[in-house]
Amino acid sequence: MDEVFLIGHDVSPSTRGKDPAEVFAKAVNDMYRHVVTKRRLQMIVWGDRLIDAERYDYGEWESSRNNTWPAIYMIPKDIIIADWHYEKRDSYPSLSLFLDKGFRVLPTSFKDVEASQKLIEYGQGLKNPGILGHLFTSWSRVEKLADWPPLAANAGRVKPPPDPPRP
Repeated sequence: MDEVFLIGHDVSPSTRGKDPAEVFAKAVNDMYRHVVTKRRLQMIVWGDRLIDAERYDYGEWESSRNNTWPAIYMIPKDIIIADWHYEKRDSYPSLSLFLDKGFRVLPTSFKDVEASQKLIEYGQGLKNPGILGHLFTSWSRVEKLADWPPLAANAGRVKPPPDPPRP
């Protein structure tokens, strides 16, 4: 569900003229019914299409400029959001966006070691039990996973989330 650009666009005959957020939410909710309700599995969704590009300083790949972002209000909150950011930044405000909306979050990085370290530090610095750890991604074959630079450099950095407060 990431990098969806043509929902509601004139070149998309099945969604032309439709509200992109409603179409996106329907697709997520249809999958949710199959994955969670029917199969009783946990669902994880990439978060980029749920981030408002006008409000958050992310590029068009990391956030929605085609108005899919209001779907954040239309999907179940027990979906885990994989909030991917592949470049080093001073802050990652979308982590708090998802947490504030009631989602659990897996901050997600790629191959840049410094960027992965920064994202891990930022996510853990929030000290929120909704940050579930960290997800490393690779879009190519990795021969020896333990030696892959982002994993090797961050071994031991990812801590389990804090225990939720007790009533």
